[in-house]
Amino acid sequence: MLGRPRTRQWAKKEPLALIQEYFESDENRTFTLEGYHDKGGQASVYKVNLRAPDGTVQRSMVMKLADPQKNGDVAGLTREKAILQGLRYCKHIVHTWTYSDDPLVDAALDLGWVWIYMEKLENGSLTSFMERAKQAGIIRLPNRMLWIIFLCLIRACIALAWPSSNSEENETTGDYRFVEPTGLAHNDIHGDNLIFGTLAGQFEHGLVPILKLIDFGLAGQVPKGRVPTGEQQNIEDMGIMMASVIGLQTHRKYTGEEIEVNLSELGRHKSIVSPASRILGHHELGEPDPYPDVEWRLRLIVAACMASDPGDRPSLGDLEGWVSYRVHTGTAEDYADVQGGRNWERDESIREIVQYCIFNAL
Repeated sequence: MLGRPRTRQWAKKEPLALIQEYFESDENRTFTLEGYHDKGGQASVYKVNLRAPDGTVQRSMVMKLADPQKNGDVAGLTREKAILQGLRYCKHIVHTWTYSDDPLVDAALDLGWVWIYMEKLENGSLTSFMERAKQAGIIRLPNRMLWIIFLCLIRACIALAWPSSNSEENETTGDYRFVEPTGLAHNDIHGDNLIFGTLAGQFEHGLVPILKLIDFGLAGQVPKGRVPTGEQQNIEDMGIMMASVIGLQTHRKYTGEEIEVNLSELGRHKSIVSPASRILGHHELGEPDPYPDVEWRLRLIVAACMASDPGDRPSLGDLEGWVSYRVHTGTAEDYADVQGGRNWERDESIREIVQYCIFNAL
């Protein structure tokens, strides 16, 4: 490791150069700096590779770093690092790592830096995917694709409520129905904070890459007894995100007029009030259905997530059950009577969309 640097000399250097010096001070050269990934007001993000003794890349990462000399949000990133450490085994949350031989370990004392090593997700955001889809002339996504995206969002919210202890398994409510949730609210769920990972052999991510939630800079625990709870906040934000995905709306956050929604199809006898007019329409006013080719049940569930009364929002257990059932049992034949029909819902069509709008987009 480097000896303690002289602060006055080092204060004149840019973080990029300082990181390089710290990494080069490691005789094993385990970490190599590849350059900037992104620059923000509160923290900068760099591309870093972890290398084996023979020089081959073992892991490509991004490093989010807050530098107090550059007005970085050291306290905020410290809080985010602790939150992500607790979520490190969750599949639908960006992965983070810590290393006992980290060459930057002295930088905390030398320069007051705080940093996080995170997995490098290279397949773009949900927002960029929707933009690409619109550019390709797509008016609506296949229903089967919408259900898969929806389930990814639900699993991310389950992760916040009950963090996984096994990175090989999907987040599920099954073992936690009688366990108090954490109350952790993300507070910043939107399309730019949902990033596509890779395809996997597992059924849920065999057609559409996994979506992972990133950027926990605004996340915080909602005190017990407060309404809405952290889980209810996340469910509402997830519903708003899905309403945007249904309409491929990227330029602004979804909003709609409050309407009364009958949830009897979901086994609920009580109607709710939800700002769902733009995904369900005003049927009592004779307005046409805004999305006749998007499954009504899917839109009902999204409307329920956005219920104006937090107590009317479904539980994560109900959401997981409803949505995972459709992901695992839905087929192209289910949509033979909608515009585009079974051809638009076939595996091949979804693969083409994924290839063009995700894998080929970068």
